[in-house]
Amino acid sequence: MRITLKNSDNLGFLSSIVCFVHCLITPFFYITFAGIFNQNEFIIYSWKGINAIFLFVSLIAVNRSTKKTKSKIIKPIFWISWSFLFLILLNEEVNFIDLPELLSYISALNLAGLHVYNLNFCGCKDENCCIK
Repeated sequence: MRITLKNSDNLGFLSSIVCFVHCLITPFFYITFAGIFNQNEFIIYSWKGINAIFLFVSLIAVNRSTKKTKSKIIKPIFWISWSFLFLILLNEEVNFIDLPELLSYISALNLAGLHVYNLNFCGCKDENCCIK
């Protein structure tokens, strides 16, 4: 199977997996490099800014995937899942509610799973099949 980033589901899957890995290794970086993170605010904000990049890329992937999918039920599920990820990451920045880190892992993996499902069962085989 050839993976191309032209397909929004491939892009969304890749973005979600990289986001998951980023969420997974962040606590280890903070523990390992605690002195550096405490002394340099630029590094802290740069590392947290990666979340915004993942959200933007996943927003593009979800938008394109919902336009091309054949399944009517997967469209709202995509948007609910992306909104859930957005709210969790926003909560991490603002800290409205104390939520377990596990929710961000589940949210990222959920989006990755949705993209894989859509790619295999609901998506178009070429770029022009669902364009109206």
